Amino acid sequence: MSDYQVNPRSKSEPSGALFGRFLVSIVLFVGGLVLIGSGGSGGNETLDPSFFVGGILAIGLAFGLPMIGAHERG
Repeated sequence: MSDYQVNPRSKSEPSGALFGRFLVSIVLFVGGLVLIGSGGSGGNETLDPSFFVGGILAIGLAFGLPMIGAHERG
């Protein structure tokens, strides 16, 4: 199992900030899928590798962004 858990919040974040983080994560994930698809299509040989790698980074950031504040269980 995972050794990470979310920190208990001493004061709750505004729900607008949580929703904003969620929305940014969804946009990064979908944008990353688009970049990977565009990079894998073979249309532009000079930019395709950059699009593909950028898509992987965007998807990784989309999964990592909601984990802000997590810590390892001790």
